[in-house]
Amino acid sequence: MKRNPPPPGEDRHWRRVAFWTILAFAAATGLGLVATAQASFGTFRSETISFWRMAEYWLPDYYLWASLCPFVLWLGRRFPLDRERWPGHLALHLMAAVVVAQVELLASCWVIGRIAAVPAKYGGVWDYYVDIAGSYSLWGLIIYLFILAAGQAYHYYRSLSERELEAADLRRQVVEAQLRALRMQLHPHFLFNTLHSIGGLIRTGRSEAALGMLAGLGDLLRYSLETEERLEIPLEEEIEFVRRYLEVERTRFSDRLAVEIEAGNRVLRASVPNMILQPLVENALQHGIAPCSGRRSLKVSARRRGRFLRLEVRDDGPHRDDGWHPDEGSGVGLRNVRERLWRLYGSAGRLEVAAAPSAGVVSVIDLPWKEWEDGP
Repeated sequence: MKRNPPPPGEDRHWRRVAFWTILAFAAATGLGLVATAQASFGTFRSETISFWRMAEYWLPDYYLWASLCPFVLWLGRRFPLDRERWPGHLALHLMAAVVVAQVELLASCWVIGRIAAVPAKYGGVWDYYVDIAGSYSLWGLIIYLFILAAGQAYHYYRSLSERELEAADLRRQVVEAQLRALRMQLHPHFLFNTLHSIGGLIRTGRSEAALGMLAGLGDLLRYSLETEERLEIPLEEEIEFVRRYLEVERTRFSDRLAVEIEAGNRVLRASVPNMILQPLVENALQHGIAPCSGRRSLKVSARRRGRFLRLEVRDDGPHRDDGWHPDEGSGVGLRNVRERLWRLYGSAGRLEVAAAPSAGVVSVIDLPWKEWEDGP
């Protein structure tokens, strides 16, 4: 019969237990060998005892303490030294330290008697234990408190990390909610402007063009709804959305609109905010192309500049005089773009709108370069 795999949380728990068990015994081995070396080669010794013979006395002691680590750590979790209850819990741990140290020492004496031999001057394991129990108590207390302190420090570190992660996750959720709300502002804005254009076509008797524009609008809204949960998308998808939008708008402008899109294959894999170019393109059409007669051009370009991605929308609309302000008549579009860039990238993301040297307006977005990573 095929057994189901353990739940992911349970699997992580046992992996953590295995890691700390191995770490405890590795530390016990290292400390035991250091203690063995000090006892074997110390100048204070009046007799020569081989290193490995001395290891038979020291290593069991440290291995037994490693075996007792889970119990001491459990006591630390059960009776933590927190701010409110630390005096009573500390007293309990001091009593527990005395008991645990004596149990460990008695077990250590028994193991030494089994694998080596108690010193000849003692009649047996019990006599050996009774003789060293008093002097060993302080050492056992120190080891117990060291294990307890290490466990408490790790516990507080984990708690602090979890609280920081929870706070970061909460901040992320708030930012995502704000970004979605900002993006939702674009939907009625974009829909109203497009429907207004369709109404203009109907009033001028261009019913077939209006129907085509309405069908294209339906495709755009469907695509927008399919991607509404994604805060960022690859630039390739953003440019495809702009292409579809321009196809819809081309119905209104007919042959008066020339479009150029310039973006290399590598740049197309960059990660950008969802629906970040469309407001700039719409702004260029509404304030740069629409007021002019004759054929006009609009260029959308993307290129990498070091650690940044630069997106540019340029039109050759009317010349702007010195008193022209970039946000004049732009509605929610440019403000929305700036707000989303700030919330996603802080000061590293910015939008600049300026009059082009000859004619028209150029809108430039700079944001940190990030390669798009496909989701699961």
